[in-house]
Amino acid sequence: MAVHSHWSGEKVRYLLLAGLGLIIGLVIGRVWLGLTITFMLYSAWLLHQARQVDEWLQKGARRSEAPDTDGVIGHIEQLVFRRKQSDLDRKARLKKIVGWYNRSAEALPDGTVVTDDNYEIVWSNEAALSFLGIRSSRDNGQRIDNLVRDPEFQAFVQNNNQDTLEIEISSPVNRNMTLSIRRVAYAENLFLFSARDVSQRVQLRETRQAFVANASHELKTPLTVVSGYLEMLADEHSLPEEVKRKVLLAKNHANRMSDIVTDLLTLSRLENQQLDSKQLTSLDITCILETTVSDLPEHSSHHIVLNADPGLWLRGSEVEIRSVCSNLCHNAIQHTPAGTTINIRWEQTADGSGILTVEDDGPGIEVQHLNHITERFYRVDSEHSRESGGTGLGLSIVKHIVHRHQGRIDIESTPGEGTRFTIIFPAEHTIIQQSPDSPGNTVAM
Repeated sequence: MAVHSHWSGEKVRYLLLAGLGLIIGLVIGRVWLGLTITFMLYSAWLLHQARQVDEWLQKGARRSEAPDTDGVIGHIEQLVFRRKQSDLDRKARLKKIVGWYNRSAEALPDGTVVTDDNYEIVWSNEAALSFLGIRSSRDNGQRIDNLVRDPEFQAFVQNNNQDTLEIEISSPVNRNMTLSIRRVAYAENLFLFSARDVSQRVQLRETRQAFVANASHELKTPLTVVSGYLEMLADEHSLPEEVKRKVLLAKNHANRMSDIVTDLLTLSRLENQQLDSKQLTSLDITCILETTVSDLPEHSSHHIVLNADPGLWLRGSEVEIRSVCSNLCHNAIQHTPAGTTINIRWEQTADGSGILTVEDDGPGIEVQHLNHITERFYRVDSEHSRESGGTGLGLSIVKHIVHRHQGRIDIESTPGEGTRFTIIFPAEHTIIQQSPDSPGNTVAM
């Protein structure tokens, strides 16, 4: 309504000016001259008002200094002022929001640093000073890896692999403090580094690992002695049948406990020792799988189908890769009924990765268990697992070994149809050997 009213007023003004010009033209005897003089004077008045508004805008468009204008120029002046006031209100709101954000970020207990895509520091909170030695007022514009000189952290920053988003390092401020540092990409070309003190968590983890390793080591010798004596007693023909049955049961439990201790020691070693490059050799996976299948218990009565590419080798630790193959095959046998089929495949994908697959057509696993079956002692069916003789540590060992070889493990299962374990080794670990073509081997047990 206000806009229409304004332009209606302008139309009336133009009609009045036209009438005035016509009267002047009639008086002087030249109508067009009268009209021209009238509208030239009006144009000069508009230009004067426009000049006043221009000077007002250049001085900051303060309301107290607004010129006295009218007509279309006055309307433009009002629109400019309203827009400026709206911008000021919006900036005030944004400033308040930024203030809230900054105060919230400053209150965070974790050291927080924001960098650009070149990892140059844009902002940091107070906790970053006590954790990383970074002060925003002093270090803005510096590369974060120039200030945190830990080699592992520098490699972490330079690694663009999005799978590597968290590391643990000693604090550059306090070497007795262990930090967990996460990197998160957000907004446009910005990274957020968050450092948290995890010293207590690391200490508890190391204490647990030391306890497990020491306890397992101390249990190993007495269990071996007990198993030896029980084996001698089991071979004694003069024992009554009932006593012999109990001795055999005790011997089986002692052997199972010895297997658990062995697996615990293996897990402790995998967790506490880095994979030494000297341990890596070229491995004939087809040969390892054939040996693993031939060593499986004959009483399993499973139908095992092995299809392996003999020309595809893997660079890795022989002891650990043999453990992966053995654990996956024994796991498939232990958790599937006799007479079912187990398919084992070793092949290469289009991108050069090596894929080891162990698939069965057994009872399968409910979906809620899939994310937990690689945890220590996790059992989907506790009663069946104990009867089958499993230690509950095999898949946990597999997971650790695969991660040590920069691989990953995928588990798919459908209840009533079967389970598929897929181990994916990166292309840089696979080796193509010149070998005669083979359609793969089929072994029935």
